[in-house]
Amino acid sequence: MSHIVQFAILAGIALLAATVAGVTGFGGAAILLPVLVLVFGTREAIPILTVVQLVGNGSRVWFNRQSINLAVLKWFSLGGVPAAVVGAMIFAKAPLHMLTRFLGVFLILLVLWRHTKHAPVRMTLRRFAALGATASFLSALVGSVGPLMAPFFLAYGLTKTAYIGTEALTTVIMHATKLVVYGQNSLLSAKP
Repeated sequence: MSHIVQFAILAGIALLAATVAGVTGFGGAAILLPVLVLVFGTREAIPILTVVQLVGNGSRVWFNRQSINLAVLKWFSLGGVPAAVVGAMIFAKAPLHMLTRFLGVFLILLVLWRHTKHAPVRMTLRRFAALGATASFLSALVGSVGPLMAPFFLAYGLTKTAYIGTEALTTVIMHATKLVVYGQNSLLSAKP
């Protein structure tokens, strides 16, 4: 397949993913990740997806900036930043075959989890530190975990623009942290 056709297909899927994520607040990564893995491979796809997610979430932060819950952001970041560093370091050093298997198992489990009934979760501000740690660690290994985080933000009572803006800003912080580690481990560079 020529590079132009490959780029056009990738751009079209990226547009679809961005549209879904813009409407729902999550899901774009689940659409885009398999295509990125197919085109670039697992080791390259996750950092590329991280850049894409940073841009997409950054736009959602901007459009919903008046409704962001800073207390949730603070508690999420307390657990999320250190866990993102550890997860990204593991991603940078882990054997590729293990990463690919983990990603496949994770995506299957994510689909199964989303199709089961869950007991309502009672979220407190302090629980966002544990959510931040778990989500950021997994995100560093698999790219993005928006569908896993959504029920917890909604269970806290964030709705509409507060949910979209707050979840997007926590994700921006998580992705920015991962990008620093990916860059330090030569997984991402500005050079072509």
